[in-house]
Amino acid sequence: MAGGIHTAFYWSAIDRIAQGGCQFVLGIVLARLLAPNEYGLIGMLTIFFALAGAFSDAGLSTGLIQRKTISKDDETSVFILNITVGAFLTLLLCAGAPCVAHFYKQPILSSLLCVLSLHVFISSMGIVQFALLSRAMDFKSQTIIGGASILVSGGFGIFLAVHGFGVWSLVAQALSRAVASVALIWWFQPWRPSGRFRWCCIQSLWPFSSRLLAAGLFETAFQNLYSVLIGRVYTPVDLGYYDRANSTAIQPASNIAGIVLRVTLPYFSKIQEDRDKLKQSFRVVIRILGSLHVPTMAGLAAIAGPLTEWMLTEKWMPCVAYFRILCFVGMLYPLHALHLNVLNAQGRSDLFFRLEVIKKVLSILTIAVTLSSGILTMVYGILASSIIGYFINAFYTFRFLHYSWREQAKDVIPIAGASLTMAGIVSVIGYFCSGRPLTILLIQITCGIFLYSLFVWCGRKQTFHDLFKIADKYWSDVMRKSPIRNMPKYDQR
Repeated sequence: MAGGIHTAFYWSAIDRIAQGGCQFVLGIVLARLLAPNEYGLIGMLTIFFALAGAFSDAGLSTGLIQRKTISKDDETSVFILNITVGAFLTLLLCAGAPCVAHFYKQPILSSLLCVLSLHVFISSMGIVQFALLSRAMDFKSQTIIGGASILVSGGFGIFLAVHGFGVWSLVAQALSRAVASVALIWWFQPWRPSGRFRWCCIQSLWPFSSRLLAAGLFETAFQNLYSVLIGRVYTPVDLGYYDRANSTAIQPASNIAGIVLRVTLPYFSKIQEDRDKLKQSFRVVIRILGSLHVPTMAGLAAIAGPLTEWMLTEKWMPCVAYFRILCFVGMLYPLHALHLNVLNAQGRSDLFFRLEVIKKVLSILTIAVTLSSGILTMVYGILASSIIGYFINAFYTFRFLHYSWREQAKDVIPIAGASLTMAGIVSVIGYFCSGRPLTILLIQITCGIFLYSLFVWCGRKQTFHDLFKIADKYWSDVMRKSPIRNMPKYDQR
């Protein structure tokens, strides 16, 4: 792969890791300050904002990224449509807030939803600018914008939580992050709407974007459907435990997926006509991604107990069982995204949509079977659906890139085997250890890093050769630029 994508991966990784790290720390602080039922109340509203966000974008931002050439009229048309739809959805959410409160039998949700609906309109004003930064693979600016907005909003949320504002501190955090993010993107991104709004521009993007919109709505609805059902059938406390486990497990996975999606879509789109190069690049990415992400998620599952007790205190311990299972769901999450990006890069949003329909039908069947059996059974159903869905996604990669099942197994199974072996040993170590949660946690992490590093070293010429190749390249670049290496040598004579 070209040097440009390496730089893009570097800044995208810094962006996601920095944002994920900040969110992780801020989330821990807020979880210690707030009660599970307060998180459960926000969890009941998540689906409405996720669906509104998908409608507001309508898949058009991805269309701008995927196209080889775009005009000023294309950009301006998408921008005006985004903010118009965003304003309409904000009013719609506010008008429907009493119905939502009645559905969940939680009166406070009416005022919460009405205030939070502003998030949709505010966010719509920065969609095009973020798409243009991604198209230019300028992830450095996105890193600064994302990090600054998280710090500002997180600090504001913690301040309000400390002063007893409860669930409203989470509302304020979400709104302040949207405001800070949009303000910074308008400052960093010199683009301004300078073209004309033309329906023909929207229509030219619509065949590709409409399928992404439909697929996105399906995906968003079913990602949040479990929260809706748990909130309706069970209690806000139960939903708080599930949402905390889900967010903690999925956050590292979504960060990794975000890196992969933001970088590989524009890169894969540029080389979409060279199938051999696309396949080679895809295999390199999936091996490197698997080498780093799979052991991380397996390790989190192994240390779930002491990690939760140390970070969130004992009041959150009921979520540990959910967290362990959802870590394995998160293990597959970026791999799903990478396979689907091949279809998007080829402009096959029709197949993308077909896949989403198939997987959502599978999810409906899973929910129907598991809903009455308890939340834990539902979480096991999510894992089963994710595993089956992975094979469905991989089928089309096999079809388009001639990436055979044997090649896929060769790239993935050794990494999964090493990761699961490491996680199993770490779990056994934690079972026999006693003492404070932090002590057990440090012992498990140390053993896990040592074991996986040993596996990586043993497989450096086969399974992990891409990882070593990339590491060697960057180490060579660092040493070549090092001031110590370039210092004049002292002549001992």
